[in-house]
Amino acid sequence: LMQKLIRMGIDGMEHGSLMNEETAAMIEEAGIYLVPTFCPYEEAVHYDAEKIKEKQPEFRRKLEYYKDMLQAGREVICHSKIRLGYGTDFVANHQNYESGYEYEVWMNSGMSPFAALKAASKTNSEILQLEDQIGTLEAGKLADITVFDRNLLQTETREAREAGVVMTMMDGRIVYTKADADKG
Repeated sequence: LMQKLIRMGIDGMEHGSLMNEETAAMIEEAGIYLVPTFCPYEEAVHYDAEKIKEKQPEFRRKLEYYKDMLQAGREVICHSKIRLGYGTDFVANHQNYESGYEYEVWMNSGMSPFAALKAASKTNSEILQLEDQIGTLEAGKLADITVFDRNLLQTETREAREAGVVMTMMDGRIVYTKADADKG
């Protein structure tokens, strides 16, 4: 089905979790973007029987049945040159504010932190056709910026990243500084 859609001229794809190398090559050649949404299948890819038991029975059966194909598909995606966007597809097991979990899953899958950052900023702005307004730090573009006291490219857990926030700017205004928060 993915190959048929590619031949039909689609611009982008979500998930792609059961992708093979031939399909990845077709996507690369066509310049199609892929938002892989890794986290819904994480318990099957990095197999965790206990976490799978917490899923709804129908989803649990699906994860168990497709486990090997999901693992192979993740490998293909992670080693491809596909233009990746960033998304979570959170609908049942996570809240929107937990979207950092997708980042952790990318890191657990061997993706580089820079690849995740590029996907979530530059590539997503292109997907939304807003690259002239957002997606990169350039004069005249809108940007919300958070400054950290550590290298996020080497910080793996959400808790460690959050603890390192020094300052946040939104719409060009400082809305948080650690120094002010520490003052009370």
